[in-house]
Amino acid sequence: MKIDERSLARREPKQERARHSVEAILEAVPRVVSRHGAKAITTNRIAEAAGVSIGSLYQYFPDKQAIFAALHNRHVDNVRGVMTRVMADCATASFQDFTRELVEGLADVHAKDADLHEIVAAAVPEGTHGFKSALQTTLGRVISLSGQERYTPETTQRMLFVLPHLVEALVHGAADRRQSAISRHDAKGEAIRTVLAYVNSCESSRLGF
Repeated sequence: MKIDERSLARREPKQERARHSVEAILEAVPRVVSRHGAKAITTNRIAEAAGVSIGSLYQYFPDKQAIFAALHNRHVDNVRGVMTRVMADCATASFQDFTRELVEGLADVHAKDADLHEIVAAAVPEGTHGFKSALQTTLGRVISLSGQERYTPETTQRMLFVLPHLVEALVHGAADRRQSAISRHDAKGEAIRTVLAYVNSCESSRLGF
């Protein structure tokens, strides 16, 4: 899910001051987007907004793509944090409650700095596959823990195909600023409702309804 190749291409900060510089560079990117727009992102503008020299920036990031890769990896950490937290909070909850909390948490993470996330996602397109793979692993764990006798192997297999694709598409769609048909809050609610409708349909099928 993380982009290791690009991470290896840059110098890793060893000292606290260097780590602060790297963090300042990453934090500067959304400010550049806000001031100049996505198409105007350059390493010079990022360095200026971060308050570091362009030479210092290049010590840690050989190019703009490496910065996007680092931002993607930070986003991955946030997504994994949501999955871990929801699994802990919903350890004894129903699969429906777990799914609701998971979709809500992921929608909130993707809505934060949505413009930046869209830019990074375009620069690191392989991240979508990693997101769906992580979702499949997490959902598979929860299903195996909460419903070993609840769903047949065939139903579980179908759910682990549909749900990662469904959740990925809906949480990204809910965070998309370009859609103006409904508010972001309502879009998140519709995402949760749609995923739960699918989960409940699997439950109804199990009960023979």
